[in-house]
Amino acid sequence: MTATPALPPGSIEFKNPKKYRVEYIATVYNKSFVLNKLLVYQPRPVEWDGQTNMTVEEVSPSPLKSGQDPIFGNGIYYWQILDGGPKPGESLQFKIQFTFTASETSTTVDPDKIQPYRQGGQDNPLYKLYTRSERYIESTDPQIVALADKVAAGETNPYRLARKFYDHVIATAHYRLLGKGLLGARALATTSEGECGDYAALFIALSRSKGIPARPVTGYWAISGIDQTHVWAEFYIENLGWIPVDPTLGQTQPGTPGKPDYYFGSMDNQRVILNKGFNIQLDPVGPDGFSAPFLQVPLWWFWGSSGDENTVSVERTNWKVTSIP
Repeated sequence: MTATPALPPGSIEFKNPKKYRVEYIATVYNKSFVLNKLLVYQPRPVEWDGQTNMTVEEVSPSPLKSGQDPIFGNGIYYWQILDGGPKPGESLQFKIQFTFTASETSTTVDPDKIQPYRQGGQDNPLYKLYTRSERYIESTDPQIVALADKVAAGETNPYRLARKFYDHVIATAHYRLLGKGLLGARALATTSEGECGDYAALFIALSRSKGIPARPVTGYWAISGIDQTHVWAEFYIENLGWIPVDPTLGQTQPGTPGKPDYYFGSMDNQRVILNKGFNIQLDPVGPDGFSAPFLQVPLWWFWGSSGDENTVSVERTNWKVTSIP
């Protein structure tokens, strides 16, 4: 007799597709410094679940390399400008224009059918990658481990555990623009104050501490304006896939009601995914082996021979999003 295969624990559906065109410009300004060498890294848009039909229409100036980080598979553009400007009193624009289709993610899950991760599956390199402790996601830190134990309260079902951790972040974190960049899970657990990246980091660290694969997602809203950056998360359930969560939008903010049930397992179609994972290794390797917390804004280095180096700066000068019929 042939055994009947187990039914999947649920389904993930991608629906309500919406097509966008994005024009992203970063500008390097130089008032009074003689530049000899300029390095610039920018995210190269690629396809992910829920983000398809990616077409890059223009990249200028032409990058020296269209790379890919070796750990997570994120796309990277790299420019090396030698004695070519911008000269004192000039500026240089780096433009990326692309179209893609964003789909809403909808997940249907029967938690009673969720099983613990298979013992053999825990030896899988991807399982190890997304359950490890790392900078900003300090899942083995004693404070994080103790907090995960407390919130779990004996629960072992991975899906229900993830919901407990999501609900904890929503209930205890206070959103505040600290202006210090990504601080991470331990910082939010300690102070209860942080930004969207810290919300995602704490959810991920708590999940990883209980052996649930989880990772951050970095991008922009599909809305024009340079201040549209955002970070959210997703966790992995065997025989189902990556399930999206956004604890920041699940939480009620001043003037904006939260949607805790929707943003656990569902995701809107108004986002541009730029990369997944923190601590991204650059391609080619960055100066001194630098790894980026994430790729959301330009990374750049410069060297020169004379003048005031403090007069060289980089700014995001355009993030324009247009809906395409």
